[in-house]
Amino acid sequence: MLLLAGRGALANDPDTPLQEQPSASAEESKDQQQDAAASSNASYTVRGLPGEIFRDQKFIWLRPFRLEREDASWLALIAGATAGMIATDRRVGQSLTRSPPGSGYAFSNRAGQLGGAFTDVGVAGAFYLVGHWRQDENTQLTGLQGFQALAESLVVVEVLKVVTQRPRPAQPGGRVRIHGADGQFFTGGYSFPSGHAAGAWALAAVIAERHRHSPWVPATAYSLAGLVSAARVTDRRHFPSDVFVGSVLGYLIGRHVAHQHSSESSSRLSHLRLQPFAPPGRGSALELSWQF
Repeated sequence: MLLLAGRGALANDPDTPLQEQPSASAEESKDQQQDAAASSNASYTVRGLPGEIFRDQKFIWLRPFRLEREDASWLALIAGATAGMIATDRRVGQSLTRSPPGSGYAFSNRAGQLGGAFTDVGVAGAFYLVGHWRQDENTQLTGLQGFQALAESLVVVEVLKVVTQRPRPAQPGGRVRIHGADGQFFTGGYSFPSGHAAGAWALAAVIAERHRHSPWVPATAYSLAGLVSAARVTDRRHFPSDVFVGSVLGYLIGRHVAHQHSSESSSRLSHLRLQPFAPPGRGSALELSWQF
């Protein structure tokens, strides 16, 4: 049994006590945060990107050593999903490579190129140039942070590829080499995790967060990132777990970068809780709650 509980402010519920109005000190604190964010944005430039990326790499690689108890819930979900996909990777890879490439393969190949490095950099560059031309700080920051998120995800992915050495399911053109679709690690290759998925989700997360008040921008950004990720599997270039891990890494890095120069909370994952639950009567369950 899995319960999904959303805990929010229920203004129309007569049984819910009225919330106190924010105090003057709270308002002052919010203003100070906004002023600090504005000052940080003013110093955030193209020249400063290398320094930002270097500092973030230290944060990213040291983050596993600073895990807290509250991180266990979402970390367990990600680890469980990854393990389940790795267990089925071989079956999926061999199923996709059993038949010769067809029209579906051709479409996947084209769709996968949407997440290529040149496309990602071009999109980030377009945001930056349009924002600069229109003197729109938010759009210009979207481009700068897009560059930063792409660079940071690239570094993380390339290091993991070298360490894991997992062969791809197939070579360009759909050709399968011996044991290529077995999904084994440490046998020479650069399949895990997917760089295309990581880049697509990193850029999508930045765009979605910087333009989260738009009714269509976040949905479009994440939909395109999902299309790129799925295409890398049907294109026979990655196993499902490659794409999943790459997507998660890209999403987390993109959100982290997007909130560096924002006065708002930087992590929605901190609101996720997974804990035991005792329902009325007999039995036991887990409660998955999202506090907002």
